[in-house]
Amino acid sequence: MAPQDKYIVIGGHRHRYVESGRQGPPMLLIHGISSSLDFYGPSIPLLARSFRVLAMDLLGFGGSDKPKGKAYSLQLYADLIREFLEKTDAVAGGTVYATGHSMGGKYLLATALLHPGTFDKLVLSNTDGFISLPSWARGLSLPGVRHILKPIVTRPKIAEKMLAAAIHRPDNIAPETYRRILDIAMDDGAFETVMGLNRNLLNLDLKRAGLRARLHELKIPTLIIWGDRDRYMSPKIAQVVKREIPCSKLVIIRDCGHSPMLEHPGEFSSAITEFILSEPQQENELCS
Repeated sequence: MAPQDKYIVIGGHRHRYVESGRQGPPMLLIHGISSSLDFYGPSIPLLARSFRVLAMDLLGFGGSDKPKGKAYSLQLYADLIREFLEKTDAVAGGTVYATGHSMGGKYLLATALLHPGTFDKLVLSNTDGFISLPSWARGLSLPGVRHILKPIVTRPKIAEKMLAAAIHRPDNIAPETYRRILDIAMDDGAFETVMGLNRNLLNLDLKRAGLRARLHELKIPTLIIWGDRDRYMSPKIAQVVKREIPCSKLVIIRDCGHSPMLEHPGEFSSAITEFILSEPQQENELCS
């Protein structure tokens, strides 16, 4: 049975989240852009065998509030993630792990740098933060352009094409799960959030915000997971991420696109569990 939706107020806004598995240490799951915690749906029960899984919808996405005119920034999302962990008592035990996909990986890196000591280990799947969007991308959020784009990108056929680019093996995904994430991709409110992210691009870029230059400060073991057929974030970027993040290990999942948690949930979850629960000696080897 899928975990039931819960709601919590953080940063003055209502956020949707789910919780599954209470016997192990906390594992926070953060999704990417134009998606929701539902992207982790097939992986949650597998991870819940070893962890207390907490998956949340980021502000502006899924079932969380989508405030208009919000000044989105890395600091904002880092603060919301930290507050969420505090209000769900995830930090009470002193050990917290986290997995972030695409945009969510960038937000976890920001949280680790802006709130040192929050995480004991990180997992970054096909993470954003290592390519810089041109400044003109902010022009997409101008009122005239936005009104033209909105009815186009939220149409079912266009949304299907965009989703297909993120998934190499759609046949690996259950039809009901695919339908759910497609509906999320067509959400009007999430589209407006993406436009809001574009308007605040300078405050959401790791490099421009001064955080990419600080990645060397991270001394926590980090697992980098990437699909070898990712058409959104080239697998070549995975090598850049590994080079810039200390104490990191790279795992490439074969025959997989941008969303390993959907396409290969078993391999994805096993890689995470093995890494998180590995012996201290292996951790020392990563950071040596």
